[in-house]
Amino acid sequence: MGSNSNSESLHQRHDTSYRFLLSSKKLFVELLRSFIDRGWVQAVDEECVQEIPHSFVLQDFKRQEADLVYRVNLNGQDVVFYLLLEMQSSVDYRMPYRLLLYQVEIWRYLLQNEEASLANRKSFQLPPIIPIVLYNGKKKWSAERQFRSLLANEEMFGSELLNFEYLFIDVARYTEDELLSLSNTIGSVFLLDQTEDRQQLLSRLGKLMGTIQRMPEDSQQKFMAWMANIFLQKLPENEPNLQQFIQNVKGDASYMALEKVLDDIEREGELRGRLEGRLEGKIEGKIEGKIEGKIEGKLEEREQVAMRMIEEQLDADLISRVTGFSLDKIDQLRAQGNN
Repeated sequence: MGSNSNSESLHQRHDTSYRFLLSSKKLFVELLRSFIDRGWVQAVDEECVQEIPHSFVLQDFKRQEADLVYRVNLNGQDVVFYLLLEMQSSVDYRMPYRLLLYQVEIWRYLLQNEEASLANRKSFQLPPIIPIVLYNGKKKWSAERQFRSLLANEEMFGSELLNFEYLFIDVARYTEDELLSLSNTIGSVFLLDQTEDRQQLLSRLGKLMGTIQRMPEDSQQKFMAWMANIFLQKLPENEPNLQQFIQNVKGDASYMALEKVLDDIEREGELRGRLEGRLEGKIEGKIEGKIEGKIEGKLEEREQVAMRMIEEQLDADLISRVTGFSLDKIDQLRAQGNN
């Protein structure tokens, strides 16, 4: 029970972290231009983007996801972008159906603010809605992308069936090189979100320092606040460098704090490496000494046995079989005894 609760809390924190980032119109447009390959994307102007301050996520999914809704004036036409932040570890195969419900709710919400006379004109049109799913789970996304694929026997019918296809952004499927080449805030976020452990997180963070330094101030502030939250998830809570960074997330000061954190961690790693090397050397020395001592002790015992057998004038072949020494070695021992 506790494990499920922790998992839900983690996903909810992740959803709201992305929501915090993408509530910036600048970063929302950057997301589209970086990961959506459509001709209309370049026509999206930040100045023509307006957030609709309302969530349409169904009550059953409040703990599992978050959403953002933007109204964009695109070439003189209002278009609604619905961004669903799907940070679950599992794949939801009902996604097209859920997105249909959300789109209907958006239209209902918008129509409530329309004058009845305007909504009932012959020229009445609904604004287009572009559904986008942002997913960062480890499992490969295998849910259907088109709505009609969920309909039984849909191949029997043509255009009379309702259909749409949502756009899909899969955080985990982009390579490190692809994300680094973007050299922007959203690419940096995805790259750090992919990390599996402390070492990979710090390594990638080091590669991003130039990009972070060049970020516009407002984007950098958002990124630093998001990163503090990610650090809480991916680094131990008692990590002193983590606590230091979180306390310094304040604009330009946060970049300098981040540089100091990385320097401190690097020095800490070098010191730990030297100490581990010394300890390893001591351990290896002790082990080698014990082994060599035992070998030398056994060799001395065998030589003593051989010498006694030689004194008794026993046959060299017999001495060789008992001690394991070669005949040449026995001759050497015999010569030593005669001196």
